[in-house]
Amino acid sequence: MAHGYVTVGWNRQKRLYDAALLSIVASYLAVFAVAEHAVHRDVTIETSLIRAFGTCAFLMLHVILSIGPLARLDPRFLPLLYNRRHFGVTMFLVAAVHGVFSLVQFHALSDMNPFVSVLVSDAGRDGLAAFPFQPLGAAALLILFLMAATSHDFWLANLTAPVWKSLHMLVYAAYALLVAHVALGALQAETSPVLVAVAAVGLAWVVGVHVAAALKGRRADRELRSLTEDGWIDAGRLDAIPEGRAIAATIGGESVAIYRYDGKVSAISGVCRHQNGPLAEGRIVDGCVTCPWHGYQYLPDTGASPAPFTESVPTFDVRLVAGRVLVHPRPHPAGTRVEPAACAPSPSETGGPFYVGYLPQAPAPVARFVRRVVVLIAVVALGLAVVLVVAQAPFAAARFEYGTHRMFHGTVREHPYPFLQTEAEDGGAPRIVPLVAPGKHGAAALTAGFDGRAVSLEGTLIEREGRTMVEVVPGSVRERAGGAPPVLMLEELGETTLSGEIVDSKCFLGVMNPGRLKVHRACAVRCISGGAPPLLYVRDLAGREAYVFLVGADGRPVNRDVLPLVAQPVEVSGMLRALGDRLFLYADPRAIRRTG
Repeated sequence: MAHGYVTVGWNRQKRLYDAALLSIVASYLAVFAVAEHAVHRDVTIETSLIRAFGTCAFLMLHVILSIGPLARLDPRFLPLLYNRRHFGVTMFLVAAVHGVFSLVQFHALSDMNPFVSVLVSDAGRDGLAAFPFQPLGAAALLILFLMAATSHDFWLANLTAPVWKSLHMLVYAAYALLVAHVALGALQAETSPVLVAVAAVGLAWVVGVHVAAALKGRRADRELRSLTEDGWIDAGRLDAIPEGRAIAATIGGESVAIYRYDGKVSAISGVCRHQNGPLAEGRIVDGCVTCPWHGYQYLPDTGASPAPFTESVPTFDVRLVAGRVLVHPRPHPAGTRVEPAACAPSPSETGGPFYVGYLPQAPAPVARFVRRVVVLIAVVALGLAVVLVVAQAPFAAARFEYGTHRMFHGTVREHPYPFLQTEAEDGGAPRIVPLVAPGKHGAAALTAGFDGRAVSLEGTLIEREGRTMVEVVPGSVRERAGGAPPVLMLEELGETTLSGEIVDSKCFLGVMNPGRLKVHRACAVRCISGGAPPLLYVRDLAGREAYVFLVGADGRPVNRDVLPLVAQPVEVSGMLRALGDRLFLYADPRAIRRTG
């Protein structure tokens, strides 16, 4: 509803609000990306984008949840509340980008529908730490989508205010899901206490401002009891009501706003029909009770909105006795006129400037305050972007030459997984290069029938600290003229027991960085399920790394057998063998033990 009862357009305040909002979001994403690639040069662009958009959306949700209680504590925050739905829709769009990037990166191009994969690929074997975190994020995103899709007043009018309000209160369920999503996901893969502290401070802040606002409103929510024989309620002293303003009372289970204006006192329902806003915190503007949230207006003696608007709220009988305001607890139907109680004229209105969102300009003191708050939010957000980047665990020196194809020559070995035995160069020993297909698939179908043959193939190089892999271009494997060089033989190194983490070789060796731990589990499950060779990643006490391909005791692939144990600490016993510069552990997958 607008001043003068005309449609509210995209006024100057809305443009300034949206410009500031989009500028801060864009600045946060830019600062995060620049800092990420300055501090972590080996991070993949997909990981950087996922983390930038995810942290930005989570931070925005904290601000959104803070606006309501802050506006109850200090009405100078009302300009932020007035346009909060713009903030919420923007936050959903940022979160959706995070979700889409995650869906494509971790679940697409696999042997399973990506939406099904989100629900089933992240499940651990046992324990809270192994609880799947991606379905929690997906559920939160679905709630935020429903809120964004129904943010327009069309839905508010057709769903009715109580239903619409209940739907949008689900934002707290979404927040709880996202806290669990972060705690059971990203924080499981990071070692810095700074990230835990930032998440804990954010949660404490949201809870703290809501508790503070609740304590402030507790007095108004206290049920008033009858003090007269005929059932009237003493709502307080007349001189406690400033001119043009109201006091709040809970009478007969109803929130009531008792207004003093022009030598009169009237009582109407304290709940706005628009979004259940607190009418007792509003003011009389142009002779109408004006809701502080979005400016909806009601005549104080009838509870009805001025024509042509049709909203109305219940009214209550009021009388004055010995300087006290008495209210009858039985409400009249919405829009019923009740004769105001007459009182002596009061001094001018007190309480400072009142913000009305549809007016061309906010009062100067309110505008100055909001500008300072916006600058503070921007500084904190940009500072947090840098802190979150610096606090991340370091990334391994790995790379994936996406979009660059090279020619490779050597002899194909199909078992236990497809490898290319490269020809010796400059007198050096031949190397064993594992092969995979595009997406989350192994290369068995691309190398079928070429076992033991000399070939040329086109592919993209994947490399991590000197260990290479090739993503083969489909259809590029061609037999070469001339005989194949002697095939290397496996060298037995003896029985051993190794402890480490099962990862998918393709992502771990460079396609994604980091390509391990719980945050990558769903992707690793899909890659290994699709045929990528499973690796056992091992580190000794000195921090030295070893990458060992897992093979069944009978020499067959173990992809399906190890899926429940991917990205979890395990202990594997078996025969260790070497093939060129690669290590293989031949073990019975049933004997792989999760170590906790």
